[in-house]
Amino acid sequence: MVYIRIRVPQEVADAAKGDSQELANLVKEHYQASRSTQTRAMDLNAADNGAIRNQNQWIHYFNGQKKPMVSAPDIYRAGQNGSSALIDSLQEDFDKSWVVSSTGINYNADNLDARIIHNKGSIVVKPTQRKVLVPVYQNTQLGEVLETEEGKKYLKILFDTDDNPDKIGKTLVTLSGKGLDDNYVWTPTQENRASYPERAAVFGIDGGRFHVYGNDRFDDYDSRSRGVSVMSAKPTRKN
Repeated sequence: MVYIRIRVPQEVADAAKGDSQELANLVKEHYQASRSTQTRAMDLNAADNGAIRNQNQWIHYFNGQKKPMVSAPDIYRAGQNGSSALIDSLQEDFDKSWVVSSTGINYNADNLDARIIHNKGSIVVKPTQRKVLVPVYQNTQLGEVLETEEGKKYLKILFDTDDNPDKIGKTLVTLSGKGLDDNYVWTPTQENRASYPERAAVFGIDGGRFHVYGNDRFDDYDSRSRGVSVMSAKPTRKN
């Protein structure tokens, strides 16, 4: 038997704390990802000519198209790397109908633990998931969320990023076109988590504010969505 020392981000280790099998699975995912590069490019326009569907319906649609559905990390990265045309187009969708992602949040009924799933239900790309404590946020300003360790960890896993709070804030300001004080975060109350634990990550503008919304049911509340193109390549081995 050969043992290999692998260094992983702290968020990966924390997500599986106390669960050796969970940690083993996460380390395997991280190791495999580190051996290849993958680029995801979001479509410039809303899918299916701007049609609106709930998350569950969009998952089936994109599986039929044999194409990945946009995830919360894809939307976040558009605020960092997206062209002005892409950001303008997203902001139009945020304002007109909101944008539903393929990121699902499965809440626990009796505590604040949850499991965040990116590429949920996809048969085109492999879904990934992380466990994290998700506080109750009811119209909570982004800056307030980023002041707490629980809030920072939740947003880092939601957006699959190691960015610090300042960079997360600046990214969402660019993405939304709204100031930091006009970015808000929502998650269900404990009572609502118990009555309907399976939710979707949705993003939109309402009342002049941008909302990072973890409240929507996965089979209700229709919104626009987008596809992404995925290009993978293994790095060249050096001699």
